[in-house]
Amino acid sequence: MAENNQSNPQENNQQQDNTPQNGQKKKFRSLNIDGTRYRTQLTEKFKNRQKWDNPLSGKVTSEFPGTVVKVDVEEGDEVEKGDRLYIYEAMKMKNRAYSPVGGTIKEVHVKENDIIRKGDLLFVIE
Repeated sequence: MAENNQSNPQENNQQQDNTPQNGQKKKFRSLNIDGTRYRTQLTEKFKNRQKWDNPLSGKVTSEFPGTVVKVDVEEGDEVEKGDRLYIYEAMKMKNRAYSPVGGTIKEVHVKENDIIRKGDLLFVIE
């Protein structure tokens, strides 16, 4: 059995072209990850992404769309990390949501039978 040692002509013609397109200079940005600074180009998708929000900030948002079955807390209630806040139904299953932090319930934005969407603000805990 003979081996084909011929290379693909298209592979030979491919060269990395680092020259600017249309005479425009490439723009580099600094990106800091875990204390290390990188010089890179950022895509439009990256620039327009949703900014990260600290999940331990006391803002409780819905993880899934669904219907609120029961709300276990009211404004002014004291909660500890891990206390149940509410029960909701999603995909024909009842789910329980727990407090990510301890503190006082400052705002309650849901009540029984409310339909919630993913990312809706439900509670504020301080």
